Amino acid sequence: MFRPFQAEDLEAYLALSREFYSSQATDHPVPEDHFHRTFQETVSGSVLARGWLISAEADRPAGYMLASLAWSNEFGGRVAWLEELYLRPEARGLGLGRETIEQVMRELKSRDQVRGFRLETAPANEGVSLLYQKLGFSRAPYHGWWMAV
Repeated sequence: MFRPFQAEDLEAYLALSREFYSSQATDHPVPEDHFHRTFQETVSGSVLARGWLISAEADRPAGYMLASLAWSNEFGGRVAWLEELYLRPEARGLGLGRETIEQVMRELKSRDQVRGFRLETAPANEGVSLLYQKLGFSRAPYHGWWMAV
C-alpha cells in the first residue's frame, strides 16, 4: 500500500532517506538539506516532483518512492524519472516494490500524460535490476553524465 506524501510524513521520509543513502543502493552521499527540499517540493503541489510513502502495515513506513517529471524530445512528451525507490530490508520480497512502481506508472501516465520512464541503479545494487526487467525496462544504450551546480 502506498500514498502520496503528506506534511506529517516528514520525519518518516527523513529516516528512510538516511537509510537509503547509507546503503549500497547509492554510490555517494547526499546532503541532508536536499532531503528537506525534496520533501517540501513534493508536498507543495509541484508539477515537477512527486513522492509516495510505502507501508506494509498501517503504522510503520516500509519505504518511499520519488519521481520527477520533465519533457523529453526523445520520448516526444513528458517523461518521469523514477528517482528513488527504497524499501527497508524487512519489506523486500513482499511485492511492495513492484506494486508501487506499477501503480505510480499508471498514475503518471493517466494524470500527467507521461510517455516514458527512466531510472538508474548504482553498480552495487544489481539485485533490483531483475525487478526492473520484469516490469519491462531495458538498459539504456548510453552512459549518463551529471554535474551539480
